[in-house]
Amino acid sequence: YSADKGKTIHLSVELADPTATVKWLKNGQEIKPSAKYVFESVGNKRSLTINKCSLSDDAAYECQVEEEKCFTEVFVKEPPVTITKQLEDVHTVVGEKVEFEVEVSEEGANVKWMKDGVELNRDTAGSRYRFKKDGRRHILIINEATKEDIGTYYAFTNGGESRAELEVEDKELEILQSIADLTVKASEQAVFKCEVSDENVTGKWFKDEVEVQASERIRISHIGRTHKLTIDEVVASDAGDYTFVPDGYALTLSAKLNFLEIKIEYVPIEEPPKIHIDTSGCGN
Repeated sequence: YSADKGKTIHLSVELADPTATVKWLKNGQEIKPSAKYVFESVGNKRSLTINKCSLSDDAAYECQVEEEKCFTEVFVKEPPVTITKQLEDVHTVVGEKVEFEVEVSEEGANVKWMKDGVELNRDTAGSRYRFKKDGRRHILIINEATKEDIGTYYAFTNGGESRAELEVEDKELEILQSIADLTVKASEQAVFKCEVSDENVTGKWFKDEVEVQASERIRISHIGRTHKLTIDEVVASDAGDYTFVPDGYALTLSAKLNFLEIKIEYVPIEEPPKIHIDTSGCGN
């Protein structure tokens, strides 16, 4: 016996003894009467009605009369679920949240998600993807998009499919104030400062391509959109090329630190020449 999901199923038997009682079993377990399972006894006919059958009603059924038994199988078919709202292409930047949404014809329907031919599910997708159901809406969520997420995404039902493309580009970061070259003397303070358009952007400082590490003399700060590198008590070895690199962006800000060395030369003071005046030949 086969029926579509949500339909009503009627199972019936005829007995030789109209007074006999019967038991109905599903996969070997006795069925108790309820709003879903309705028993009926008219004359020598016994019937079982299954209301609003679901996929869980797909089973083997048995009717017992004392030592006699009869069997049948019920197959519940899920009706074709169509896609009533298609996926839409998404164009975004790195780090943004992405949502792909389809709407299907039946609530509770199964929707399978795939990316570039590989199925996405809770077991294989890990924390990278989330799946949400809201009535007939099914949503695939990517929390923070990366370049690895670029590709073709599919939603499948047993009666339709939909596809969409995801494009992910690097973020554009506006430089509001770049770092400037500095010329400082020994023991003075050097401050490199820049300002970017996104206050949440972090970054790293480099000197001659080696990352700068904070110390008692060197301070690195990030307040709002402003990033600073402060060097106290500048010495000659601090001179070089300094670079700020925002995390997640293909750009760098560079400047030079020039060390101004003041040389003091010692010039000995020469005594003025002595002049001797001979007055012995002068008369009074």
